[in-house]
Amino acid sequence: MPSSPWRPISGAVMRRMSARSGRAARAAQAFNAACLPFTVIGGRSRYSMVSFVRRCVRSPTTMVPAGTVCCNRAAVVTAEAASFIFACKKDGPDGVWIRGLKQGLPLAALPATATLEVLDRVRPAFPEFAPAVNVLDTSLNNVNNPLHPPAALLNVGRIEKFGGDWSFFHEGMTPAVCRLMERLDEERLAVVGALGLPEVSLLEWNIKFYGHQGLGGKTLYEAMSTTPVHGAARAPSSLDHRYFTEDVPFGLVPTASLGRALGIPTPVTDGVVAVSSAVCGRDFVRLGRTVETLGLGGMNAKQILAYVEAGAARPAVP
Repeated sequence: MPSSPWRPISGAVMRRMSARSGRAARAAQAFNAACLPFTVIGGRSRYSMVSFVRRCVRSPTTMVPAGTVCCNRAAVVTAEAASFIFACKKDGPDGVWIRGLKQGLPLAALPATATLEVLDRVRPAFPEFAPAVNVLDTSLNNVNNPLHPPAALLNVGRIEKFGGDWSFFHEGMTPAVCRLMERLDEERLAVVGALGLPEVSLLEWNIKFYGHQGLGGKTLYEAMSTTPVHGAARAPSSLDHRYFTEDVPFGLVPTASLGRALGIPTPVTDGVVAVSSAVCGRDFVRLGRTVETLGLGGMNAKQILAYVEAGAARPAVP
């Protein structure tokens, strides 16, 4: 059986933790239960727990789930990555099919001053992470947001009529679908640029993440319609799917909201949000995240950047 990239906690360490804190020991036991063997890329893996520990913090002696109350509350720092590190799908009630592993996945902490410390702690388990400027950098560079919704939206008739037993990438991402993705991406990049963050296109990100596994192409259509990493991925079987229910309200909606706050027009993004809301019968703007719900209402670009750098209350910017 392949070895796991996680390093479970030794019995001796467990005993020391138990003596120090029963709560920390229980957290460690839960973590160990989730640290079951991974599979090789392209294979399938079975787990005794459906839940999977996606984020962790590492102390000098152990690793525990993020947010767990341990011996030192101040040691837990909030951080996020631009996406999940694996390209994978649920495979039955207790399995995961891992098809790809991203390289250079951006990670940032809030406050941004703690990013390098977080990387030092997680890289022993996940060397694929790379430092991002801040959490705006990670959030606005989530490649799911300009990729999934337009492809699902423009294939909505096929999804409703025939279900999802077809290749979402190889069959669903036609030249016209990819042109819509590119228009969404142009608006995303305009918001990214207004915040002074590095502008990396959707095509560039995908090649950076998966180029080592054969993804490539001169255009987004060429890359997405031939990707060896995602070719076997099936389409959604219904409209009640994360490509709509997550990527629209928590990806496209905040991007458009930031655009309005910064004076950047996002008509294509607004249109995809509106039509997705109509076909799904949900108000994704109301359900989603905006600058107001994120506590950024009334801030200009400098204030927003200062906030994510310091992780403090609204900063005073002249």
